[in-house]
Amino acid sequence: LFQRCLIKVLNIDLWKCYLNYVRDTKGILPSFREKMAQAYDFALEKIGMDVYAYTIWNDYVTFLKSVEAVGSYAENQKIAAVRKVYHKGIMIPMISVELLWKDYCSYEMSINPALGKNMIESRSRDFLNVKRVTKELETLTRAIDRNNPCMPPTSPQSTDEIKQLAAWRKFISWERSNPLKTEDILLVTRRVILTYEQCLLCLGYHADLWYEACAYLEQTSRTYSERGDAHLTKRFLDEASTLYERAIQTYMRSNMLIHFAYADFEEYRLNIDKARAIYNRLLDINEANLKDPTLAYIQAMRFERRTDGIKSARAIFKRAREDLRINHQIYVAAALMEYYCTKDNNIAFNIFNLGLKKYGQNVDYILAYIDYMTHLNEDHNARVLFERVLSSDNLILKQSQLPIWNEFLKFESQVGDLQSIKKVEKRRLNIYLDLNELDNRETLLLIDRYKFLNLLPCSNDELKLLGYKDTLSRTSSSLLSSTSPIINGTAILEQVARDRRALLPRPDIKHLMPFRPTRNPLPGSHPTPGGVFPLPDTALYLVKVLPPPRNFEGPFVIIDELMDRVARIVIPDTFEPVRVSVQGEVIRDLDTNSSQSGRKIEHADSDEDDQPLQSTMNGRVAMNLYQQRQQKRVKLTTIATNVDQP
Repeated sequence: LFQRCLIKVLNIDLWKCYLNYVRDTKGILPSFREKMAQAYDFALEKIGMDVYAYTIWNDYVTFLKSVEAVGSYAENQKIAAVRKVYHKGIMIPMISVELLWKDYCSYEMSINPALGKNMIESRSRDFLNVKRVTKELETLTRAIDRNNPCMPPTSPQSTDEIKQLAAWRKFISWERSNPLKTEDILLVTRRVILTYEQCLLCLGYHADLWYEACAYLEQTSRTYSERGDAHLTKRFLDEASTLYERAIQTYMRSNMLIHFAYADFEEYRLNIDKARAIYNRLLDINEANLKDPTLAYIQAMRFERRTDGIKSARAIFKRAREDLRINHQIYVAAALMEYYCTKDNNIAFNIFNLGLKKYGQNVDYILAYIDYMTHLNEDHNARVLFERVLSSDNLILKQSQLPIWNEFLKFESQVGDLQSIKKVEKRRLNIYLDLNELDNRETLLLIDRYKFLNLLPCSNDELKLLGYKDTLSRTSSSLLSSTSPIINGTAILEQVARDRRALLPRPDIKHLMPFRPTRNPLPGSHPTPGGVFPLPDTALYLVKVLPPPRNFEGPFVIIDELMDRVARIVIPDTFEPVRVSVQGEVIRDLDTNSSQSGRKIEHADSDEDDQPLQSTMNGRVAMNLYQQRQQKRVKLTTIATNVDQP
């Protein structure tokens, strides 16, 4: 069982189970240590880069440490083996890699502190990078459910399935971006392919994931081919082929897209026989798994024409005609291949006529035949074909013939005369009574006569007034309801309703002012979320007259410390007068009991002859130096004026 699934299923729990199985079954053998070491090496090579692989690394180190070593040589071999595992493990982003790093540091310091310190320092920078990537990895993998069973996708997809697919794609894109910033392409490729493998365990029914994984391997092989490494080039090509083979043997057994991509891949490698076997395997699938193999036969014909010539392609066409599951497209493909490759019109005509016997009531096949005929400038044969398929002997439904009549009218407009055009229009009117009941039908038919591709002889407004668009919608809805049951009738009715609403008159709102209601916020709430309340008028005026903050470069006051000091100030109950003296002479006397302020000039010729006056106001000192200086200037000006006068 392990041989069948172990390599293909890269699940960490399965590999842990495998290691436990080896430990339990091989424990009594003399070569148990060698077998167990080989099992650990094999497991770490395949799944050692998993985000949850810490337990395997830790168990391997514990196992190596428990091995008894006799002699210095054996002890050195043991230390080298343990150190080798540590060096590999600490360089892999995974959950709990920090614990592995701590164990490694302790191990190195226990053996040789001096040498261990140097080795730890040499690897610490790389480990910091791994630690950074591990945090991103944990964030990406948190949304992924690895235990989600692989189920075919539902239509429409469930919310959980969409979330899981988006999470896996985000994880794959992250791995492909080389988060470790390493120059080792082989390491990056191994990590990306491991991610794809684990993703396919949960989303194996998504063909795009299989193809993306194979295409990535093919791209990597081209990279090594440009470098001249033939060994790695062949290795990755073989891995891509193996992955393709797994896909078509498991979930993509009946998926034609993966089979075609696989066949092209082998054809590119010049493995023609292998590519032919892929097509044959697809064509041999039973009806329960592949209900319509028409496209498979067409691609097989093209493959045989490219590799072995037109005769092999004809053999595939012969095989396809014997299959009851095919549709009319195989005849169209075979006829066009004969026309373009052999340049023989007769063979193409014979194939189209052969298909017409079987699909004479299929409108799509008839239109393809008509298109081929008109491009050959076979006017007579084209008219014969039109008359043949539109005859009363043909059992095509009347409503299904409308596209054929439109092509007939288009053909006559290109190569016929005016009389032929009017004749076809009259015949079409006689068959479709709905067209006769329309208003302005002559004008509508005239538009059909003169239009070319998307060019119409009237403007859009004129077409709406004539009801031309509504006419096409009504006729198209009747046609689709009878020929194509896959199309949703509700969607057609909605389209017709939208077209009719477009014809209704609407007011001109270009010059209308948009409605902007006045917002009255509640008291205590701000009208704008995240805004600030406006300042009072006085504070707003103060803010305006203050210089802008950019003009102030410091020093800045530490507000918290200032407020703390102010809060701790002790204000005394009594206030002692403060006397300011210079050289023993009192020039100012600040007293709390003074009630008036003034200046007293004693010496007019001196600048220092000012004596402060005392003033009291509510028991507090009020000294206004600015007023004192203004009074001083007035006194000096008065004295100077008196001196100048005779």
